[in-house]
Amino acid sequence: MINRVARQGIDFSQLEQSLKANQDSAIRQGPGSSTNGGSFADMLKEGLGQVNASLQSADQAATDLASGKNSNIHETMLSATKAELGFNMMVQLRNKAIESYQEVMRMQV
Repeated sequence: MINRVARQGIDFSQLEQSLKANQDSAIRQGPGSSTNGGSFADMLKEGLGQVNASLQSADQAATDLASGKNSNIHETMLSATKAELGFNMMVQLRNKAIESYQEVMRMQV
């Protein structure tokens, strides 16, 4: 599972820097610019953390199954499927964000 993530070429550090830059620009805009539930960057960062934790737990479950520490294949497959769905959702979110950015850049000013 982790090998598939590595082949996708995702660089979390670059994404985190981008989120930090967006958060800094929101702070400079002043009060009233963010919503009551926190900033979008915070929610996105939290979601990425959850997906990463899910991928790591799926990898650990697969390792435990292969080493014989755990013999329950159903829980291992459930964990792997949950991680895969979360990762696919994250990729689709990234694709939509890139698509939106490209559409904004095509707008005439």
